[in-house]
Amino acid sequence: MIGSTLLMTAVLGCLQGPGQDESEILKLLRGDSAGLARIVAMKDSAIGELVDIMQDDQIDVVTRFMAANVLGDIGSAKAVEPLLEALGDPYFNLRRCAAIALGKIRDPRAKEPLEKLARDDPFVWKDPESGEEHHLVREDALRALELLAGRATAAEPGLAKEPEVFLDDASRPPPPASSIEIRRLPFPFPGDFAAQNVFNNYQQPTDDYVHAGLDILQPPGTEVRAVDHGWVAVIATNYPEWKTHHFFVVTAKKDGNEGWCYTHLDPDSYTFRVGDEVQRGQVLGKVVDFYVGKNKGADHLHLHYVRFEKKADGQVDTTSLVDPLLFFDWKDTEAPVVQEPIRFVRAGTTEVFAAKEDGIPVVSGDVDVICGITDVPAGGAGCNWMVPVVTIEIRGPGAAPWRKLVLDQRGEIAHPRAAPALYLKSADAKPWLENVPAFPPVHFLVATHTDGDGAIEPADALQTWGTAELRADGKRRFPDGVYEVTIRAFDLKGNRGERTAKLYVANP
Repeated sequence: MIGSTLLMTAVLGCLQGPGQDESEILKLLRGDSAGLARIVAMKDSAIGELVDIMQDDQIDVVTRFMAANVLGDIGSAKAVEPLLEALGDPYFNLRRCAAIALGKIRDPRAKEPLEKLARDDPFVWKDPESGEEHHLVREDALRALELLAGRATAAEPGLAKEPEVFLDDASRPPPPASSIEIRRLPFPFPGDFAAQNVFNNYQQPTDDYVHAGLDILQPPGTEVRAVDHGWVAVIATNYPEWKTHHFFVVTAKKDGNEGWCYTHLDPDSYTFRVGDEVQRGQVLGKVVDFYVGKNKGADHLHLHYVRFEKKADGQVDTTSLVDPLLFFDWKDTEAPVVQEPIRFVRAGTTEVFAAKEDGIPVVSGDVDVICGITDVPAGGAGCNWMVPVVTIEIRGPGAAPWRKLVLDQRGEIAHPRAAPALYLKSADAKPWLENVPAFPPVHFLVATHTDGDGAIEPADALQTWGTAELRADGKRRFPDGVYEVTIRAFDLKGNRGERTAKLYVANP
């Protein structure tokens, strides 16, 4: 949505605080992306309340248009009539969201009302910097018509829970699953590991994606050498307007589709063409100066091992297959740190359960476990690193241990954009980072957002710890009492950090 950031700032000024008697769906709407995913998973059973929220002008407009968004993600024809009515709402953002929701549902009843909205809606937003005027509601109505006609696709379909996998032993990492042959290779820059100046690692998350490579900080113009022998299979860029984001792939086999991907070299410095054979240690080009492009940033080489696919539109898609550090010689003398405290929150939110006088939280229903983790290879380092393996273990009286592999990113990262399913966004974690040093960064994981296979997938946001779960015999899987939750984090060298916290389970 054009201008959405500025518009959202204006809208947020009229937000009302959540009431004391909020329903579960209202709480989830005001939570994070995982909360929204949980509502989508309710499907038709959530529609009635979502419609009530969308139509209630006593509720803040942000929550109302979030309800419209979720109705579109559920995709049921039962929501069409209320959404059509919302096209006439006084709030322009609600009209926009209702239009897109109707486009996602693809019910033919929406065609004429959307055409009218695209033609007649009066709202105009003027960009304060350029002075340009935009009919935002009309633009989104046109986009909705594209969705309705099948000429565009919605970003994310409704999610469904995957089957859960449990561990017999959470105290050690499982064997790595990667099938890539690991051989010791030279670094792309002269010197030892310290001289490479690795900053971001393979697992390092951002608000939107997992990094899936090594960022090696070096001055612009520094020569980059091939880490292995191979053939240049592809030279490409997905950002033609930026000189800073060109890349190429050197495959081990001629005409192969797997190999080393080098990004952020100056394309004018390339020493090869597609099809050329490359020798280990050969100079391939020079680190680009980021200040020649539109995307300002630190000068660096981004290096990862990928499978690639050439698309019909000329773009190249890559999937990262293995942690690049496994190929190089480095030392890691520092164990990961699981930060104090481990937090227990209502599933899909950051609302922490209250504690008793002894300081131990009392939980019930669906619970999420949030932990902060830091890791560096050596004392004093400030890398943006995250560990590749995390496990969770829950133990209590009369309950079989609940053990899952939360994360295993030593191998393929198939869904780098699924990071929000596991990691808290920076805005959600901000209250817990006051007076915490910026480096090394603390990455907050919702450790219960996993089906147990170690891969981050969008549907993992639906997973949680159901303390009221029943066994086949109808008895509680987790009887009331004191439980211990242990988070363990492992780096590539096998160093382990862990922390255990107690809590009370007390279901009504």
